[in-house]
Amino acid sequence: MKPAILDRHPAQPARRTESGATFIELMLAVLIISTTLVASTSSMHSSAAMYHYFADGKHESLMLAQEIHEAALLLPWEPGAAAAFGEDVWDLYDLDGKYYTPPRSAEYDLVISHIGWSQTVSVKTVDLANPDVEVDPETFTGPTLVKLSVTIKEGETVVDTLSWWLSQSTQG
Repeated sequence: MKPAILDRHPAQPARRTESGATFIELMLAVLIISTTLVASTSSMHSSAAMYHYFADGKHESLMLAQEIHEAALLLPWEPGAAAAFGEDVWDLYDLDGKYYTPPRSAEYDLVISHIGWSQTVSVKTVDLANPDVEVDPETFTGPTLVKLSVTIKEGETVVDTLSWWLSQSTQG
């Protein structure tokens, strides 16, 4: 009889343990990292474009003009009320020709984030049938609208002029 040890095949030499990454694994890692970089660069570019859209002068001027529009909507149409927007504006028509620098909010607070900007207000009564024609509300007998325009300047540069049509409410 042969001893059991002699029946075995000779032992194979031990394989080296792998301690690194294969070429395929490295290529996958490079692909994932490069895709992430491309996506983040694209995202940053679109974020910068959105920032420039919202930070440009047109958007800022719209915001400042809307402050005057909101204040105008709260003012009475007829004189006789207490001052409602600053010291010398008692009704809607008192806004005509007003110049605010620094700009004012709808509550007449200073808009300190826009020092150097200004708001110039125009309030005109126009013929409803022909809104390009300014009329005297005291003598004109036809239906009218009020055109509220706000010109916004940054320094001496006109950024935009925005206008709204207003009509007096017929409800009591």
